[in-house]
Amino acid sequence: MKNFIYVLIMGVVFVTIAGCVQISPQPEKFEIVTIPGSGDSQDLLRELARSYRAQYPDRDVVIPDSVSTDGGIKAVGTAASLIARVARLPNSKERAQYGEFKYLQFARVPVVFVVSPDAGVSDLSEQQICDIFSGRIINWKEVGGHHLPIAVQSRPDSGSNMLEIRKKIACFADLQITPRADYNFRNAHLVESMKISSGAIGFMPLSEVKLNDFTTVTLDGVAPVRSNYKLGIGLGFVYKKPFSSSIQAFVDYLKIDPAREIMRQMGNIPDWRNASSSHREAHLKTLSK
Repeated sequence: MKNFIYVLIMGVVFVTIAGCVQISPQPEKFEIVTIPGSGDSQDLLRELARSYRAQYPDRDVVIPDSVSTDGGIKAVGTAASLIARVARLPNSKERAQYGEFKYLQFARVPVVFVVSPDAGVSDLSEQQICDIFSGRIINWKEVGGHHLPIAVQSRPDSGSNMLEIRKKIACFADLQITPRADYNFRNAHLVESMKISSGAIGFMPLSEVKLNDFTTVTLDGVAPVRSNYKLGIGLGFVYKKPFSSSIQAFVDYLKIDPAREIMRQMGNIPDWRNASSSHREAHLKTLSK
């Protein structure tokens, strides 16, 4: 009987002690976040990912080489990726093919015209831009520059930069690019063309200009850093499902001051907006009226 009482008491003591012991939870394991898509935010997000990894060594974000906004939308639409970087909203054709998307914008960046240093110009009017890209003006001396042939660098019509220029510069809306232009499929290709081409002119996000120390021109006397500069695109993400904890952690990091300062240093303006793709598109159409 005494042995039974002893065993019973010891059992109660053991259960009581076990109940008081706090088992430390396992630290959350962060998965590698891969964000395919647009070249317009590629270098910016790579710099932000480097800063993020420096602060959180146990986390990793991979920004692959550009597959364009089109490719990013396709990756999310086909469930090949949970998130993609974009420089425009999914259009009606993409929504019809893949369904609705959610959209989160984190920054805006001016779209600027860049020229080779040997062009000898610092300002161009909208009409001069149109005359150059159409091939009506073929030498820089015709717009006050050096006696040097103009090497027009073009981009796809579906690209966000081209869409913004066609939308905001009236004479560019239906302009046919000169057949003498060099075609650059991706932003990275244009960057390389501008580095090696004499007398070149092209257009790209201001962030690429700062990163590569290119020469910009003002547009009708207005610099890209001015509030009344008319050309700019939103940089954001598309997705369908709620963010995983790993994706959400990186998105949250983009909102804090060190990340916002990186954006500013690279020529971007932190600008957070979110909506479904169709609601956001309708809202933008309303604002433009």
